Amino acid sequence: MLRNASLSVQSGHRGVLVGPSGAGKTTLLRTIAGLEPAVEGEIIINDRRIDGLPANQRRTAVVFQEPRLLPHLGIVENVAFGLRLAGVRKRERTRRARELLAEVGLAGLGDRSIRGLSGGEQHRVALARALCVEPDLLLLDEPLASVDPNRRESLRALIVSLQEARQLTTLLVTHDRAEAAELGQSVAVMLEGTVVQQDEPEVLFDRPASAAVARFFGSVNLLRGEVENGLLSVGGARIPVLGPDGPATFTIRPERVTLGDDANLAMTVVDATYLGTAVRLTLAGAGLSLEARVPPGTAPAAGETIGVALPAEGLWRIPGDERRAATASRLPE
Repeated sequence: MLRNASLSVQSGHRGVLVGPSGAGKTTLLRTIAGLEPAVEGEIIINDRRIDGLPANQRRTAVVFQEPRLLPHLGIVENVAFGLRLAGVRKRERTRRARELLAEVGLAGLGDRSIRGLSGGEQHRVALARALCVEPDLLLLDEPLASVDPNRRESLRALIVSLQEARQLTTLLVTHDRAEAAELGQSVAVMLEGTVVQQDEPEVLFDRPASAAVARFFGSVNLLRGEVENGLLSVGGARIPVLGPDGPATFTIRPERVTLGDDANLAMTVVDATYLGTAVRLTLAGAGLSLEARVPPGTAPAAGETIGVALPAEGLWRIPGDERRAATASRLPE
């Protein structure tokens, strides 16, 4: 269910709507497209209010998680299907469909059957079909979720290149934080039916507006305590921070936690998990529980006691969270 959800995508840009499963992302996208009714509020595209219009008059096109191609039609006919419904003559719609197939990397395959295509190729056909009707807004509902990892990267690059070449306003839905950061010029975070923050990807990762947003973007280190004379008292530690005195909640990304013999916190490595490009460390000590990520070659082993530092420039004070400050360093799951 949507709850006063509000977002905007600048004309000609890529916006991403990200959130966990069940947050309402697909419902919002379907409401914009006219596939579900809007109970209240407004939907505006290019200064034109469309929430009272039927779906076929909104000048939007949707690419779903599954390609939803028509198996009884060939590839060209699938791409040109929207033009056929619009009454465009066969010669013209075939020409435009073949041009788009070349743009998505499927030149020469127009006469083949849909059944002979791989999953990645079917997604390219679905993308060409959406572009063929020249929409004002392209809506992509987790279009890469069912694509195998080896093809996902090339499809991401294709989406970006097609959008930039056309300067086509695009809204993509995903639950993948990395995908949101890679594809979104702006990213809106949806939690429990509400867009809780919208900004550039770097801001969401480094300067979240709430503890919930910090957790969603992988910053599990949440420090709640009292600031006095530039020191945050939390657990049994006193950590140098920036900002005024008073109750506060800070967060620091795991990759900004630093290790060293001269660091001011002594903590024990509870667990060290190899992730491929990094090692995730679970640390405990001084009344705190923290997570750090370090390069594999520098990672200490589980059971070691190490020095840990939380650089003041890496600590972000979550705005408006002072009233909830406490001595716990991590919110309960």
